[in-house]
Amino acid sequence: MDDNLENAAQEFERDLNDAAENAWKPVEESAEQVQAHIEETHEAAQEQVAEAAETVEGGWSEVKDDFQEASAETWSAPETPETPVPPQPEADRWGAVVNEAADDPGRWNDNLYTPGAEEPAPAEEAPKVVDYVATPPAQAEKKDKFPVWAIILIVLLVLCICIACPIIIIGGSLFAIFQDAVSILPTLFL
Repeated sequence: MDDNLENAAQEFERDLNDAAENAWKPVEESAEQVQAHIEETHEAAQEQVAEAAETVEGGWSEVKDDFQEASAETWSAPETPETPVPPQPEADRWGAVVNEAADDPGRWNDNLYTPGAEEPAPAEEAPKVVDYVATPPAQAEKKDKFPVWAIILIVLLVLCICIACPIIIIGGSLFAIFQDAVSILPTLFL
């Protein structure tokens, strides 16, 4: 019986090895096919890159030649004299044209002044204006001030409310917690 068991184990081992080899063969074949496909794709990509490089190099040399010809034409062309820029009128710092008539001290009188006309007659001096000094108004009505004791009372009331509210809230919460804890204590002694 030991021989039969040993023969069965050896036969099982052979069958298992054969199955493993047969299962591995398709994996190797597909890997070889993928490797061949990758090599073909790599060669095709290298060919395309070489063709593109030749195209770019040829195009670049054409552009370079065109550029050199254009720059030679530009440098060899005779210079045309530029037309002189017409003189600009004087301008102030904001760019407005400076008008000399604006500084004329007599421009605000009642005589109409036109440039190029004869000089206007000197203006008569205006009469002096006497300053009017207003009398100060009667004493303003005094408004009754809010009493100081009322202000202090309001401030103390607000402070008491701000202090009492948190104490009441926290104290109520603690009371509820202790009340629940006291109701649980008798069950601990059972």
